[in-house]
Amino acid sequence: MILKRFLAIFCAFAVLLGGCGKDDSAPENPEDASSVSESEESVPEESEQESSDEGSKEESETSGDTSSAGGESSGDGASSGEESTPVPEQPKSPPRVSLSNRIIELGEVLVLHISNVESSEVVADTDLPHNSLFYPDGDGLTVLLPISYNEAPGNYTLSIQARDKTFDYTIMVVDREFEVQNLTISEDTVGATDTAEANQEWEQKIEPLKMLASPDKYWEGPFMQPVQGEITTEFGSIRYTNGSASSTRHSGIDIAAAQGTSIAAANNGKILFADFLQLTGNTVVIDHGFGLKSFYYHMDSLNVKEGDMVQTGDIVGTVGSTGYSTGPHLHYSLLVNNVFINPWTAFEHGI
Repeated sequence: MILKRFLAIFCAFAVLLGGCGKDDSAPENPEDASSVSESEESVPEESEQESSDEGSKEESETSGDTSSAGGESSGDGASSGEESTPVPEQPKSPPRVSLSNRIIELGEVLVLHISNVESSEVVADTDLPHNSLFYPDGDGLTVLLPISYNEAPGNYTLSIQARDKTFDYTIMVVDREFEVQNLTISEDTVGATDTAEANQEWEQKIEPLKMLASPDKYWEGPFMQPVQGEITTEFGSIRYTNGSASSTRHSGIDIAAAQGTSIAAANNGKILFADFLQLTGNTVVIDHGFGLKSFYYHMDSLNVKEGDMVQTGDIVGTVGSTGYSTGPHLHYSLLVNNVFINPWTAFEHGI
């Protein structure tokens, strides 16, 4: 008993001195120890994560700055005219000339195409009489050169200056045989249609249309014969009327057909004129582009009006015998500017 008291006193005294076997480094509550330990371990993890994020951000910013700097550097280099090397212009393809023919009959048309050029780069010179123009067409320019049936056969020169190249040609115009026709027409018809008034009307309404030239090429491929029937007068025929000593030339072909037979547009185009004329009766003029036009005379009725666009085969009217005519037929003409050309070539081969 005395011993126990002595030990209790001794331990109490030892506590006061910091001893008696107790581990003061451990917490009194084990759960508190666990909490403290986790807290201490989590701090560096969060610190490492922040460090990692900051590092990634810095790398990203650095990478972005580098890219931006590179882009700016590239841009500065590209915009620096003093240091950049100028890119040489690609050389133009050389001009080329194609001719539909070098030997051509009276009443035909010469088609000239110059590729790889613009209109400002071309000068043409020829002793063939013409009022034609060059028109942009595909990879270059096209001009239609009509040869009148009144032209004198022989050799003609054609010289094309295209940029730094010159193309010289000799065009041989050869004669052709034209039929001679003696026509009888009643004096009543002549008196009612072939008058000074009728010719003045023609001069005012039709002649100005001949020189109109659309820069758009409407026609495609061969032309269509507008109506089927007997050919009563051929293109370019030398005609004597009522025994006259002087002759006229027939500008197209006459196709006889029954009254009221439908007449088709020979090719695509724009209606320039559709009205009655004292001389040619109900008349239609179609602009096919590039100075090429077709004429339809003596129709009984009209199916189109000025400004209409037509396609090959569209009905423009019907066969009649109006104006200076001896019976139901269609007079069909094909013209380049002020020169009539052979329609049969257009029917068989196109322009």
